[in-house]
Amino acid sequence: MKTLQRKRIWGFTVIELMIVVIIVAILVALAYPSYLNYTRKANRGDGQRLLMNWAVNQEIWRSNNSPYAPDTSTDLPPPADSEGRYNFNAYLAVATPATCAGLSGVPSATAYWLVAVAQGDQVNDVARDGTSCATLCLSSAGPKEPAVCWQ
Repeated sequence: MKTLQRKRIWGFTVIELMIVVIIVAILVALAYPSYLNYTRKANRGDGQRLLMNWAVNQEIWRSNNSPYAPDTSTDLPPPADSEGRYNFNAYLAVATPATCAGLSGVPSATAYWLVAVAQGDQVNDVARDGTSCATLCLSSAGPKEPAVCWQ
């Protein structure tokens, strides 16, 4: 008499596949916020670079003209963020912007404040200590606000 042998079928069961999917979903849920924070910090670096370049352009302007370029100057317009993450403003002859209250000096023809205000998801950018980096300020005197966002 011949005995019948069952052939073993190799593969994954639905339960095993579901367990793998759940594990991958947990890993993604843990890693995604870190990824977003990393990209926001990189984008903050771009905003800082544009502010610093604008400050250099202001200094070049002042070396050729007696005051800094006015707030609404068409000769020295604010930088353009091609990704739309920041709006840039110059304060030269206006009151202290509330977001830059920590900066010294009063904006005038001999002093400026350059400000980058975050747009879109970049508004959620925070430093390691929890300080919001949604607004970056740079003064002609040198200080940068918030200081923890410039480190």
